[in-house]
Amino acid sequence: MMRNHATIIGESREPVGGVMAESTPTGEPKPAAVVDLERRRLAAALAGDGDAYAALVRPHLGVMFRVAARTARRHDLAEDAVQEALQLAWQRLANYRAGTSLRAWLLAIVSKRAWTLTRSEIRRRDREDGAGAPEQPADPEEQMRAAQMAARIEEVLRELPDKRRQAVILRLDGGLSHAEIAVALDSTERSVRVLVHLALKQLKAALKADASEEAGR
Repeated sequence: MMRNHATIIGESREPVGGVMAESTPTGEPKPAAVVDLERRRLAAALAGDGDAYAALVRPHLGVMFRVAARTARRHDLAEDAVQEALQLAWQRLANYRAGTSLRAWLLAIVSKRAWTLTRSEIRRRDREDGAGAPEQPADPEEQMRAAQMAARIEEVLRELPDKRRQAVILRLDGGLSHAEIAVALDSTERSVRVLVHLALKQLKAALKADASEEAGR
């Protein structure tokens, strides 16, 4: 029987929002010994070995949290997204091909789950009649502006088409190469480059427009 996902998450030494690097640089082929170990763990996990599954996913938990948190912007939703992604990854493990990028495969799953949970939460909050606005922390002005900037970036990201948003999040927060994102999104590297370029262009334009509007006041 597979171990509880919360247990797997709890065993990670990586704090929420941090990044735990892969054993090889992004985009470079994995050494034969690493691929062999992954294949043995994958075979054991497919046979029902929860410890083998935990060993497979544990190095990627930090970046999974980071990607989920970028989308959800809430600690609890990010944790839920990671736990649900781990469950989905376990169920779909036979679809993963050893030797490719496990990180890219996992991040594609968690980014989709985080977005689904975020949309559900937005709809739930919209249905709540008379819900109060979030409390504003008594922070210094500089910190407040930083928070406003982060919120604006999240707003722009949510306005992007699904695939464009997912590509740029996997690039900026997941640290994936264009080739890895192409595999994760079942696309081509050329298409991914276009998606990321358009997303960054739209984000830059929105922030520039905000700055011009602020200067004109």
